[in-house]
Amino acid sequence: MQNQALKGAALVVVAMALYVQNDVATKLLTERFDAFQVMMVRGVIGAASLFVILRLTRTTFSWRQALSPSVIVRSACDGLASLAFVFALAEMPLATLTAIMMLAPVISAGSGALVFRERLTGRLAISVALGFTGVLIFARPAAAGGGWPMFLACSATLLLSIRDLFTRHTSADVPSGLVALLTTLTVPVFVSPVIAARGYLPMQPQDFILLACAGVFAAAGTWIFVQATRIATLSEIAPFRYSAVPLSLTAGFLVWGDVPDLGMLVGSLFITVAGILALANHSITGHGR
Repeated sequence: MQNQALKGAALVVVAMALYVQNDVATKLLTERFDAFQVMMVRGVIGAASLFVILRLTRTTFSWRQALSPSVIVRSACDGLASLAFVFALAEMPLATLTAIMMLAPVISAGSGALVFRERLTGRLAISVALGFTGVLIFARPAAAGGGWPMFLACSATLLLSIRDLFTRHTSADVPSGLVALLTTLTVPVFVSPVIAARGYLPMQPQDFILLACAGVFAAAGTWIFVQATRIATLSEIAPFRYSAVPLSLTAGFLVWGDVPDLGMLVGSLFITVAGILALANHSITGHGR
């Protein structure tokens, strides 16, 4: 229904805002600490906060649900994408990396239409295409060059697209909070052997507080995004994921003084128009799941 599509769009924008705040905190910390350590502590804090919320809300779940193939694959894809993102983030501006990874909504929308036979209206297809064009203008992958950071960014993009498909494939009986919890736990599981080998570098209280905020932001964003993916189609929410681009652009300017050039501003304009067009599509057609 129409309300479901609009609710999904609103949840995605909130999730993107939380993700950008997490990215800012993570980038600040990886400038001083080992990325593996940052990812592990952030994941543990995020998972702990999610577990507490699940208990406080008396959400019922079983660990058999947690072991379903779709949940495991989704969590693995998200965890690997997070690792690739953080290592690329150490070498690239936040706004540029975010823009490159926003190619994932385009892949997800197309895949959703093919795999789940989700309806993709002409207006919605145009909004996705506009957002895709805006991302290309903003990030200019050719100008950014190749190399390891670009490979990591592209890998993360593909992994996120696969993650979205498995999120839609996950049974509705599995609580969104449980999916978010398992996803958040994946990174600590992946990196704990590396931390055991390298050792743990003590952190100052202010660093730990910042890391705790990053963990909570990431966990909350994951929970909200999973919920949005389940109540609206991938094509419906795809244009609103582009909201992360102007948000990261603003964050980069405020925190690191990164000044956007003309290409970034034009790309942001395309992305904004895509979001408005997608919102108009929901208001006019009332189309939803």
